[in-house]
Amino acid sequence: MDPDMDGGSFTRDCLPPVMDHEMEFVIKDALSFNSGEKIRSEPMVVRNFRFRILCFPAGTVSAAGATVSAFVEADPPEGLDPRWVFQSVKYQVVVVNWQDYRNSVVKTDTWNFSKEGIDRGWHDMVKCADLSQESGWLGPDNSLLIRACCCVRQADSILSGSDYNSRKETGYVGLLNHGATCYMNGLLQSLFHVGDFRRIVYSIESDKSEESAELKDGDDAGDPTLTQALQKVFYNLQTSESAVNCKELMKSFGWDTTDAFTQHDAQELNRILCDRLEEQMKGTDQDGSIKRLFEGEMENYIECLDVDYTSKRTETFYDIQLNIKSEKGHDLHNIEESLREFTADEMLDGDNLYEAEGYGKQRAKKGIRFLRFPPVVNLQLKRFHFDMERMDMVKLNSNFEIPRRLDLSRHAPGAGMYLLHSVMVHSGDVNSGHYYAYINPNLDGNWVKFDDDNITPCSEYAAVEDNFGGFDLNVWDYFTHRSSDGRNAEPAKRPRIHNAYILVYIREDSAADVLRTPDPMEVNRRMVERCNADVRLAEQRRREKLESQTKIRINLVFEHHLMSMPGFWDFARIPAGHSVKMNRDQTAQEVIMTAESVLDVARVNLVCFVLHHRSSNRQVRFSHMSPTSLLTNHIPPAGGAHFESNDPCLTVLCVAAKGFEPTLPPLKWKGGDSPRDELARWNDVDIMMLIVKYFCRQTGKLITLGCYYLPNTDPLIEMIREGWVTERLRPHMDAGEIAPLPPQLEDSKSDTLWDCWEEVNEREMQQRNIKVRAKQERLMSGDIIVWQQTAPQTEKEISLKPGEVAPIYPVNTVADLAEHHQNAIDVNVTLHDRRQPLFIDGVVMNGNYGPNRPATAAQDAKTKDGAAAKQETQEEIALSLSPVKFDMPVSKELQMDLRWMQVHVTGFVAQELNLKQVQTPANPVVDGSESFLWLFNSAPSSGQGEEPLNSVPSRTSLKDIQRAAPYVSPVGGKKPLNLHVVEMPFRPGPDGLDSGFVAIGVRFFDSMVREVGSEVLVLNVAGTVQDLLQQASGMIQADWGISGPLCALEVADGRVHKQHRPSDPLRSLSCFGKSNILYHCVRVEADVDINSVDETRLIEVYHLDRSSQQAFGHPLLIQASPGEKASSLKARCKDRLQVPEAEFKSWRLVRTGTRQGRVHLKDDEPWDTDFNADTSICLEHVHPNPTSSFARTSRYSKALTIK
Repeated sequence: MDPDMDGGSFTRDCLPPVMDHEMEFVIKDALSFNSGEKIRSEPMVVRNFRFRILCFPAGTVSAAGATVSAFVEADPPEGLDPRWVFQSVKYQVVVVNWQDYRNSVVKTDTWNFSKEGIDRGWHDMVKCADLSQESGWLGPDNSLLIRACCCVRQADSILSGSDYNSRKETGYVGLLNHGATCYMNGLLQSLFHVGDFRRIVYSIESDKSEESAELKDGDDAGDPTLTQALQKVFYNLQTSESAVNCKELMKSFGWDTTDAFTQHDAQELNRILCDRLEEQMKGTDQDGSIKRLFEGEMENYIECLDVDYTSKRTETFYDIQLNIKSEKGHDLHNIEESLREFTADEMLDGDNLYEAEGYGKQRAKKGIRFLRFPPVVNLQLKRFHFDMERMDMVKLNSNFEIPRRLDLSRHAPGAGMYLLHSVMVHSGDVNSGHYYAYINPNLDGNWVKFDDDNITPCSEYAAVEDNFGGFDLNVWDYFTHRSSDGRNAEPAKRPRIHNAYILVYIREDSAADVLRTPDPMEVNRRMVERCNADVRLAEQRRREKLESQTKIRINLVFEHHLMSMPGFWDFARIPAGHSVKMNRDQTAQEVIMTAESVLDVARVNLVCFVLHHRSSNRQVRFSHMSPTSLLTNHIPPAGGAHFESNDPCLTVLCVAAKGFEPTLPPLKWKGGDSPRDELARWNDVDIMMLIVKYFCRQTGKLITLGCYYLPNTDPLIEMIREGWVTERLRPHMDAGEIAPLPPQLEDSKSDTLWDCWEEVNEREMQQRNIKVRAKQERLMSGDIIVWQQTAPQTEKEISLKPGEVAPIYPVNTVADLAEHHQNAIDVNVTLHDRRQPLFIDGVVMNGNYGPNRPATAAQDAKTKDGAAAKQETQEEIALSLSPVKFDMPVSKELQMDLRWMQVHVTGFVAQELNLKQVQTPANPVVDGSESFLWLFNSAPSSGQGEEPLNSVPSRTSLKDIQRAAPYVSPVGGKKPLNLHVVEMPFRPGPDGLDSGFVAIGVRFFDSMVREVGSEVLVLNVAGTVQDLLQQASGMIQADWGISGPLCALEVADGRVHKQHRPSDPLRSLSCFGKSNILYHCVRVEADVDINSVDETRLIEVYHLDRSSQQAFGHPLLIQASPGEKASSLKARCKDRLQVPEAEFKSWRLVRTGTRQGRVHLKDDEPWDTDFNADTSICLEHVHPNPTSSFARTSRYSKALTIK
């Protein structure tokens, strides 16, 4: 065999040795095998997956003996559940070529090995005809060489089918996951299986009054207390046959939907839950019982080495947090090592001497020693660790061994032996993951896996060793590498992201008492009665829900119900009438029979109409309901306009024949001896039913008169001629609801003084010809028509009357009323002071870099009228802390009309907010002191710096402004509108000033980088920055703390955009020509004189949010000397900004750059190491307003609380 060009060799002898998860099988005399004859290797174990190679040297029968077949075959050890499965095992099978292993056949796949799928591989590895020593497929003694390896990601589990019953299989049931509550479910199962803790929970008597079970069966007893809800969960876990719901428990915690989908730390929940239960038991017989179960004691000590002085402090603990990585940075491998580090002495010497009372500074040792361990010991493995290099939280997946028996006697006197009871596992990384628990309920080695509602038996290996952590060797095709590379390289490793997080150990000599299962009836009979009553109530609701699937609720309404509906048609406001439940397969005739008994009217004189969605024009109207039709055919489709998913319902209108009074049932006949119409023979082809309304021009009211039916061939005027309309109007006129009809309209023949409109929808009214056939006007049953007096003609153009600032549009017709309703809008107007500080990305430069004070500090404060105090926004809090003197924003809700032009809007706002200097048509200011309102969609000094609406030609009307406004979810069908206004001395835009002048906004900053004031300067467009600084210097107030020469710079996105020289023309400013001068402005501050110190340079130090890695706020300009230590520069930044030490200690000085990335500067490191034009310096810290949209959101960001 010739060596490779690079000196390597590829014979069998140069093949890299087998890996830890790999086996080699040499089959001698491979040519002696017959087709279908098999041979197996010795087994090998990876994790607890035992496998072997299954080979058919002469091929399988199915392969017709043409090719060598090789498989990986599972060989499970005895004692595994017959339903065993090893999920997602990645395996590799290789037939090795003895002469040149690069020609080896390598095949890889993934498989779930189980009893039914016990082997997996390939029938077509190598052609049997090619097997020879010359080809390299056979070695000495005609040997066939096969290698196989497996990457086992998880230990064994079991296959549970649809008929699997965890109560029958294991004796236990699970808990439902309500979003991201797996951490809570694992903790509750762990606590539940500590029998003594369960007994304590059962024994707590609730303060809430408990009625007898009989009284509560049919009613909801209200929100349960925490103890009641936890008792119910535990009782159901002990008695239920199916997975248990935790919604009531979460509700008792005070959690909402957001909390359900926010994952928290299980150990944190354990501490809070136990604290709340202890509070509930204060002063009772059970007071302190949880502490006796879980609370241990340890002693913090400092002992002087050279004098007789010792300081001791005793503390209690509910859990012990053990390091996975030591404080010195190396990995710890087991609990014993971690406990030794936990209790190791720390020497206080050198510069760190201990100040001993009465002895001065002394050498000493400090540490922790355990005094007493509780019967139940909770150990939390600190898998989540803050990495100082990454400056972020990471999860440690390193191997950490867990003993089944833990001897704690060497750590506390008389501690004794503890047995492993439960292992809570976290699978995932620091940002997302899943919790589940392995529990050994009786400490007999029979482990059970509790994964939300999936409860299965498991092996001891799956519960313990499989959760040590560490890594898995991945499958690796090293047969293409050079021999030297293959021998030196290592296969890829995959971290085992599922590992133990919380361990529960129980003292061996106390285990029988601690784990004893309590009898709920013996512990708390009242609790059992309450829980059983809840079970009966739940069963009743289940039956009702099942019944709702076969029945339908009918809301039977009559004419008088519709007559109580004023205004435009809204099917959602149809009153609740007579409610009845019927089977869905019943007919409409049975609805009519129900109406017959309610109205006391013969069914032959009744007709029914069902609320129906017309897909053609998207109307919801009543349509005729044939007596023979099935109710199920009338149920609206899911998602339909009038479909209620929680309680599907049919709204049915029952109309009686003319002559019956439209009053409350029973109906009275007032038609004398006249025949009664037989509506049972109704046919939509010949007759229609209309809902009739009336619009009163004088009062502006729209009322419903009732239902009227007429032949399709009759004109609408017939109901006027018949006197039906005037008869229905009379009660309303008598009550003063509408104006009386003129005498000529009382005449039923006066058909020229009436107008009729069809209400297509609340936005569209179409006038109808009242003298032609109704069918010709495209009317049908269920349509809505509106009568009114004929309206006078009005001018299209509306002119302002003296004293008016906005037009008032006349409402002479119901179409005018619809247009008025469509255009009426409530606008929330906020008036801002033009001196208001900048508020960008949730930050006001007010010198406060920590979290803002709590919103509305006095949460229970009341206003003078007793109402709750208005909740402060983060912006209001930040603005209130600013040193700038300005008026806080004031908001007021005003009703406007979308047809108004901008001049109308500004005039109306000025009038309503009493801005007397604003020039309006009703308030002409002529003394030269007039001001002008600038309109914005958002606060002018925050947001995105949008231009004033007045300066945008396409925003001429309020309707245009609404269309272009940022999207907000419509309320009540209308898009809400917010307007922000500022009173300015000139108009916005290029026409606001005389030609040749420009307005520039200036923000003044003091040495602490706080905004202390602002002004608007009017300058010549040909001027320079020096002109700007000169005019600005005359406006500085004494209390601003700004003195000496000034400098001008512009800031964008938290960074210095440009620092301007005095000689720069004004046109070079980025803000030049921008209309929103309150946002696009120049920062003016005292200039830093760098000539007084040799070789110093002025550098920018900006603020960087630790979570989002985005710059925010305004940067600091500071002198820095070459080679100055980072600690010195950081300290001077702290002094300049005057940040409190408690806040500043978490800040970090960071050097950033495109090439070098982000580097945390250590204290003794020069700030300018590797500094170039691409490099910058920042202060990395937490954003002061993390609730702003700027900050990164996380499902872990919400604090865990139990009310």
